[in-house]
Amino acid sequence: MSVRAKAALVGLAVSLAASVAFAQEGATPFDMSGERGPTVEKTPEQSGGGATVKDVKVPEKKAVATDLGTRRYIIPAKSLLLEGETAGHSFPVFLTPQQAGGATSISLGYSNAVVVAPESSRLTVVVNDVMVGEMPVQSAEGTKDIRFDLPPGLLRPGVNRVSFNAIHRHRTDCTIRSTYDLWTALDPARTYLTVPADTSGRLLTTDDIAAIGLGPTGQTKFVMVVPEMGQPASTNALMRLSQGLALMAKMPNQTFAVAEALPATAAAGELTVLVGTAGDLAPLLPALPATARTSAVATFVDAPAGDRKVFVVSGPDWPSIEGAVEGMVSPIDRPLGVTREALSVRQRNASEMPLLTGATTRTLASFGARTSEFSGRRFRTGFDLGIPSDFYADAYGEATLLLDAAYSPEVLPGSHVDIYVNGNIASTVPITNRNGGIFRHLPIRVTMRHFRPGPNRIDIEAVLMTQADRVCAPGASALEEPRFALFDTSEFRTPRFARIGQLPNLSALSGTGFPYNGQVDPIALYLDRLDTATLSTGATFLGKLAVSSGRALQIRPEASALAIGERNAILIGTISQLPPLVLGQTHIAAESASSWGAQVAGEGRKEATRETFDSWQSRVREGSWNGQISALETWLQDTLDISISSLRLLPGDEAPIEPPDTARFFIAQGDSPERTATWTVLSAPTGTDLEGGMTAVAQDPRWQQLDGYVSLDSRNTEALDTRAVSRTRFVATQPWTFANMRLVAANWLSSNILAYAAVFCVLSILLGIATSGLLRRFGRES
Repeated sequence: MSVRAKAALVGLAVSLAASVAFAQEGATPFDMSGERGPTVEKTPEQSGGGATVKDVKVPEKKAVATDLGTRRYIIPAKSLLLEGETAGHSFPVFLTPQQAGGATSISLGYSNAVVVAPESSRLTVVVNDVMVGEMPVQSAEGTKDIRFDLPPGLLRPGVNRVSFNAIHRHRTDCTIRSTYDLWTALDPARTYLTVPADTSGRLLTTDDIAAIGLGPTGQTKFVMVVPEMGQPASTNALMRLSQGLALMAKMPNQTFAVAEALPATAAAGELTVLVGTAGDLAPLLPALPATARTSAVATFVDAPAGDRKVFVVSGPDWPSIEGAVEGMVSPIDRPLGVTREALSVRQRNASEMPLLTGATTRTLASFGARTSEFSGRRFRTGFDLGIPSDFYADAYGEATLLLDAAYSPEVLPGSHVDIYVNGNIASTVPITNRNGGIFRHLPIRVTMRHFRPGPNRIDIEAVLMTQADRVCAPGASALEEPRFALFDTSEFRTPRFARIGQLPNLSALSGTGFPYNGQVDPIALYLDRLDTATLSTGATFLGKLAVSSGRALQIRPEASALAIGERNAILIGTISQLPPLVLGQTHIAAESASSWGAQVAGEGRKEATRETFDSWQSRVREGSWNGQISALETWLQDTLDISISSLRLLPGDEAPIEPPDTARFFIAQGDSPERTATWTVLSAPTGTDLEGGMTAVAQDPRWQQLDGYVSLDSRNTEALDTRAVSRTRFVATQPWTFANMRLVAANWLSSNILAYAAVFCVLSILLGIATSGLLRRFGRES
């Protein structure tokens, strides 16, 4: 036998032995996991001044099997989509010194659209402006788990910025339409920092409350154990404490649950807070400090079971407890008269959100945007800014974007740059030059009709068409030659706009806490009963108001809604327990107290009767004046952007609202009987719906939808049902000046064009009479 033949036999024997050994080790019958490809874990290594990445193949299940107690979740939402050819999101993560020093790695679970080309699409993870990992986007068949080790010293105590950035390219298509099919989904439950178990959940001081973190679905929850919740003396301290805790945490989806018993465990993103006198808390908490029987205490102590900490606010009596609460809240509270320059940085992302109160010019760099070069077809980036509660320029105001950008010669005419405000198109600039060009402070007018008090999102989108994309040769979608560049020297300029408060206005309530944010006197708070559902609703609502206002609000509980009088008030309770006066002032139909949520035997027949009636009504209206008016209204709105409601001399009254059976919770706002104060009502058919509805509305996406004078929440939809305001009461928020009043008048007349036309006609007649008299005075008849 030849040497070559012997070598071949030896190689065959070795291969067979290796195959048998692999099969005996752990092969699973019909296991196709190898076809999907193994999970790739990338670990950055320190090498000189940069970081290199090496691939380490690990089983996917091993990456998932991690102790839940060691996870610090990052994404404050149920899901996160990175959409389009380029996308990115940044999130703040607050860590204690122990957590920052002990964190070892960051993990993420992701999946992507099947049309994403993995060879030219990348997903990067950046922590505190240092890239800790990069990988191809290649998980179209399911969620893949990736882990990156963190360099020592990268994380710091306090706020850390974690960013996820994606670049997508289509496998086969080069059209603009195909860019909307590109996405990467991050799973919040599988995206977290790994922290040692002995430091992950142990909070030691009140400063550590900001490190409460998130749950796997982006929730933050305070469980407040109050054995004496039925006593009126506890309400004020409880509501004040909830605002202080909310201001310390400043998480976007935080809620409060009031309970009588101490829970056995606390999940991720939860903090247990015990509030009560020393005599009431001693049976629940053996580790209660002995000083609580003689003086007020506010500190962390060990829980009766487990290795977690619970926060205790106690004292010999309720006045001392209120003193302890005030000692916590006062250092973080913003005094009245101190103007905010920025909204909370932890509401939406990790960047500053400056508050623009008038004529201002700021570069995109000051908003956190950066210079970007782009080689694809649809580029999109944006920034956030804040608008004050008394903003009143939605009918005539225009901001200006001074654009610094460039595009290559291959970009064809027909391409355009679009500006969006809160998801609504505000301006479009076409690209007409065939030979490329550079924009130097190109002014783009941006209508302010879609601005709202509080946080606002401005997006810049460039739609780029080229001849190469029309041909779409193989590999064309992966070309990296830049076509477009946006420079952070671009400026956003807001004019001086009218400033006057408008009531009712739930948009200003959710955005900045108006009208309660600047109130000196305590707000009247009425709770129909002191049970877990009502107290939880009140604590959650006041916590959201505190974060929106940037300060803790002073409240005064009231035993009777009728004793409130002409004071700003918040009223919370089931609809059957609220007085008819309260319902009437907030434009809720009185019959809703008995009909809303009631289950009747003939409900199905009633719904069928209603559908039949609506059908006949539409058939009759087709040839009637009502149908023609409806068609005219639609034509005016679509063609001239004019609504029938603006064609009025004087505003009409708000129509009473009867909540539909699909709604479970509402927030309504109206005037007091003498129209000198504002009442805000939170109600639902039952206590369970009251607490559940407030928990749903407290989530940041829904909280930002509050608008009009009534917003209704439904179990079946994510969007709130809002009712626009017809009759507005103006409230002075600025010193009287002619310039501001002129802008107020301009916006009011722009909103009421029929009144503007009447004023114009009257002034024209007066001008004609004056001109005629002047001509006669000089002896001329014509």
